[in-house]
Amino acid sequence: MITVAKLRRKPRHFLAFTGLNIEQFDQLLTEFAPAYEADQHQRRDRANRMRLPGAGRPFALCLPERLLMGLMYLRLYLGQNLLGYLFDLDQSNVSRDLNDRLLGVLAQVLPVPLRDAPLRHLAKDKPGGAQQPEAPAGKKRRINTLKELLEAYPEIEEVLLDATEQAIPQPEDKQKRKFCYSGKQQDHTVKTQIVATRERIVHAFGGLPGSLSDQTVLGASGVIRQVPPNVTIRLDKGYEGTDRRHPNRAVAQPVKGQRHHKVTVLGKAYNYLLSTRRIYVEHHFARLQKFAILRQEYRGGLDGHEDIFCIVSGLLNFRATGQFSLV
Repeated sequence: MITVAKLRRKPRHFLAFTGLNIEQFDQLLTEFAPAYEADQHQRRDRANRMRLPGAGRPFALCLPERLLMGLMYLRLYLGQNLLGYLFDLDQSNVSRDLNDRLLGVLAQVLPVPLRDAPLRHLAKDKPGGAQQPEAPAGKKRRINTLKELLEAYPEIEEVLLDATEQAIPQPEDKQKRKFCYSGKQQDHTVKTQIVATRERIVHAFGGLPGSLSDQTVLGASGVIRQVPPNVTIRLDKGYEGTDRRHPNRAVAQPVKGQRHHKVTVLGKAYNYLLSTRRIYVEHHFARLQKFAILRQEYRGGLDGHEDIFCIVSGLLNFRATGQFSLV
């Protein structure tokens, strides 16, 4: 059976299995424990509870081991039967721990990206997912939109925007197969758009079928209108025409050649400079895909993919800054 104490003796394995080093894990556990207890108290004290508090069998694993199990699930994307074997649990217990307890609290604790979008109904929200929780009474109001974030932190002078796709199993329903088929990837995929700075992923809009174009997702997310005019938005060639549709925004995108009008030497130099400024968003995607749950074929439903994407993004934001606030 894997335990935190055993894995601590092998720091390289600890990092490979969880995506965090030992010090970062201890920091996360310190923040996670009180949030987890508060979540459990809320569950036990609910009005429609039928059993008395304390009823039922106690947990077989203590909280550090359960947190370790959750991180290993995200990093290695092991099947629940294998996780149950490694931690001496039944598969049903693993499923309840992951879906009903661990992942929801991780989304509250970690600096997950913002998820506001005017056309949110295009991606079905999962109840209890990685939504931004309300701030406790007496504390500063939590930032809930990208516009509020960029206005609160004027030192952010540029944002990087791009989309990524992840393969999913071929849907059985013919209409869903058509809706999820990505001509770009030649596969059935789920799509996610991110807005990032050089260090953090600050906004995500995902759980979307792969047939939607990047331009459609960009319009549905509404992020261009939320970015102040003084903040530069760096895009790639897939968003051609965005600068013309939003002339009052500082949109920087590559110069694209046309028939009989090749890109000039000056245009090529500009494209090279732009690529060096926006390469950080590609680095974000590369780090996200080190977590097997975002690299392998995603076995869950589309409605839960954005939750997972945001939790992994929160882990990367935490690793990059060592803080549990988004900015």
